[in-house]
Amino acid sequence: MKQIILISIISLTHITCSDVDNNGIERIVDEYYEIYSKRQSIDKFLGFYDNEIEFEDIINGDKIKGKTDLRKFLNWENPDFIMLESNILKITEKIIDGNKAVIKGYFTKFQWGQIEFGPMHFTTILVFNGSGKIIKQVDWINYPSDLVNYNERKNSNKWIKYSPPKVFKK
Repeated sequence: MKQIILISIISLTHITCSDVDNNGIERIVDEYYEIYSKRQSIDKFLGFYDNEIEFEDIINGDKIKGKTDLRKFLNWENPDFIMLESNILKITEKIIDGNKAVIKGYFTKFQWGQIEFGPMHFTTILVFNGSGKIIKQVDWINYPSDLVNYNERKNSNKWIKYSPPKVFKK
């Protein structure tokens, strides 16, 4: 009987700890996107990232390492960007599994220079370290062709470390 109680307690503890981990990541994700959606403080936003963040923009072909380069890439201070709504994005779906989160949503309308864009879909994968900091981010954003020169963009397919299958001879 004692063994059954002990096993039950260990099982419940394991389930509870897993839920706490997922809830902790979900809370961080919610705070992250709240800060992102208001686009008011780049320093507060960058506080969600580990210093050695690896960032990939699959469609645009950008691969960035480190918080300093991420700040430059995000370019929040650029006066050409004008928010047209109070929140720059809306979340439609979140999947949290351990230290990973997949977020789907869309960017609301915004202005870049004299041109209005949006809304546009995005899907993002976030990977967190044990301290709750983002160590890897992979973005798929459905950029309009006016924002990306598809003939001159970098090719993210070159990042694939492909090994052809081995063929065995009889």
